[in-house]
Amino acid sequence: MTKHGKTVVLAFSGGLDTCFAVPYLRGKLGARVVTVTVDTGGFSPAALDTLSARARRLGAARHVTVDARRRVWDGFLSRIIQGNCLRGGVYPLCVSAERTAQAEVVVQIARRERARAIAHGSTGAGNDQVRFDAAFGTLAPDLEILAPIRDLGISREEERRELARHGLVLPPKTSRYS
Repeated sequence: MTKHGKTVVLAFSGGLDTCFAVPYLRGKLGARVVTVTVDTGGFSPAALDTLSARARRLGAARHVTVDARRRVWDGFLSRIIQGNCLRGGVYPLCVSAERTAQAEVVVQIARRERARAIAHGSTGAGNDQVRFDAAFGTLAPDLEILAPIRDLGISREEERRELARHGLVLPPKTSRYS
């Protein structure tokens, strides 16, 4: 994967996949892991505190929470709403905008941390892997992109077992779906 002992900045949602990634990146790659939660809306202050504590408990060297609600609104959502941009005439195109804003922030933190790599918890299925890979590759072509869940092809049950070894048991709703 990567030549580590170096810093990896992980886009951290606090769900099963990104939780698994913290000890994996530390243990298997010897990386210093900095986790970043980008709040694009929907988190309570208590939930953000829980995510920060969870990241540190899993061994993150540092956790950063960035309030990006205004950035998402000004840069994306206001235009999406004004343009009535709907996929299939029904679904607002906001998730891809959120991932772009999250990627921008993660790259900024990676630059500040002098990271050698950026990581995300997306699996081999779904659009988020494409969104993160494309945004990271465009914004930071010099940084390696790590996607341990996708690259390992690990099952959710295997992730749960590994996290339990690290003393973290996530609620079933957090670990049922990616």
